[in-house]
Amino acid sequence: GTAGYSSEVRVGGTACEASEWVSDSSVLCLHAAGVGAASKTVVVSSGLQSGSLTQGWSYDRPAASSVAVTNGPATGSTSLTVVGSGFGTAGYSSEVRVGGTACEASEWVSDSSVLCLHAAGVDSLTQPISVSSGLQSGSLTQGWSYDRPAASSVAVTNGPATGSTSLTVVGSGFGTAGYSSGVRVGGTA
Repeated sequence: GTAGYSSEVRVGGTACEASEWVSDSSVLCLHAAGVGAASKTVVVSSGLQSGSLTQGWSYDRPAASSVAVTNGPATGSTSLTVVGSGFGTAGYSSEVRVGGTACEASEWVSDSSVLCLHAAGVDSLTQPISVSSGLQSGSLTQGWSYDRPAASSVAVTNGPATGSTSLTVVGSGFGTAGYSSGVRVGGTA
């Protein structure tokens, strides 16, 4: 129209915080904060008539850019702070996964920060970290690794050449369960 006839815009079923008629071909919408993967339909109403545009709006995907702690013990329960953007303006069921495994607990802190209580495990490879907010996710490659296992002493330091001697290796980072640990003595398993 040629004047502002109570123009209103809705995005994905949610009314804009404010709508302002600009011209016959333009209406300004101040859209509310949120998260979501699917493109949303935009509906413009002017007077008693309306028109729509499918897949007219979507939120930016979350993006993980760094982790405050990049490695930790195999015993787990390490608190990670994932830093990035697009995590939303409220706790939209943010979830953090490290190497495909969900954190024991995830807590939304802000649009740029999510906390993760990481589980126990062992792996020599650096793991990716992904953050989901709403139905979208973003990831950071090579974001986390477990501390390497370290042997500090051996309870029995010598034995017969015939073998079959039990050794107790003491150290750290061996994990919280039998993760296929292996010991080599002088290069022999």
